[in-house]
Formats: sequence, structure tokens, C-alpha cells
Amino acid sequence: MAGGLKIFIEHLEPSAGEWILIEYRSSYRIAGDRLLITGLEVPGIPSTRRRFYEVVDPGDVIILDPQAREQLEPGDLEEYSYVVVGGILGSHPPRGRTRELLSSRFPQAAKRNIGGFQFSIDGSVYMVLEVYRGRRLNEIPVARGVRIRRTLSRGIEHEIYLPYAYPLVGGKPLISIELVRYLVGDASYTIEYEEVI
Repeated sequence: MAGGLKIFIEHLEPSAGEWILIEYRSSYRIAGDRLLITGLEVPGIPSTRRRFYEVVDPGDVIILDPQAREQLEPGDLEEYSYVVVGGILGSHPPRGRTRELLSSRFPQAAKRNIGGFQFSIDGSVYMVLEVYRGRRLNEIPVARGVRIRRTLSRGIEHEIYLPYAYPLVGGKPLISIELVRYLVGDASYTIEYEEVI
């Protein structure tokens, strides 16, 4: 992996469905060799069945947790070289699964949030990289709530609502085209977002 920051996505779902694999592939496109999926081997992506705590000392990492008291700051990534993102698909309302499955099990690890919202996995990876590059969280625009509207046959419209937080990149929510196509198929679609935080 590249020198400097390393991001581990600790796979915590009981299986590896297509949605989570899309998020992992998107995360790899964003972070490249700074990324390692742990707990699951994923073809074409740096990954291992070993858990993150078998690769590095948990006392040397920051675990991203929406319920953490402190926000991630650029200075944190000068002190720590490893960040662990939970490989968890979100639920609405949030159930605190990051705390339950990850944070509470490693009291020696530092815990930080990236705004206290539930981000997509690839969105979390993007946010960590931007903070590593020196941006503060309040300098990164974030959409909360994304609507994908698609037109079906005979002009019937259908809406898919994703109640999560997505970083805005170039004025658009960071959501992979692969995921959108997985959700809407070949239908034409538009993406709208709600409030910007």
C-alpha cells in the first residue's frame, strides 16, 4: 500500500451482497492503494480475510463512528496513520451498529465522527481523504438525503430515496454510477439532493 494514510474497510456484514461490493469497488476507485478491505477477499481490490486488528495494532487506529464525541481533524491524521471504516450497509433510522460491532470492541482505538451523519462507505472514504489533504469537515459540502427519480414505461415515475449523507463533488453527490445503475437498471434517471450541510 502507498505510504502515509491507510484506510481499512472492516467488512462487518454477514454476507457480501452486490450493493456492498459496489461500495467497496467505488471506495477503491477513490482511494487506490491506500485502501485495504479486511475480513473479506474481493477480487480486483486489495483485500484480505484477516481482520484489521490482525494487520495493525488497534491502539494505532482511528475508528470512524457517527456516535463518536469528537470530529475528525487534519491533525488527527498526522498523529494516526490508520483509519478504520465499518463495512456496514446503513439502516434508517441508524441503529448504532458501528458502535456495537466495532467501536465498543476496541477501547484502545481513537474514535472520530465525520459529521455525526450516516455516510455511504465510499463517501466515508472520500471524507477521510479530504481531511488527510488538509480540509476541515465544515469545508466539505455534504448533501443529506438523495433522491433518484427514474422513468419507467408509459411515463410512470418511480423514486428511490437514500436517507444518507453524501459528499458533494463538483456540485453533485458522490454516488457511484455503478450503484445508480444497480438501483434503476436501464431506465433514465435524475438525481436530486436535499439540504447541504
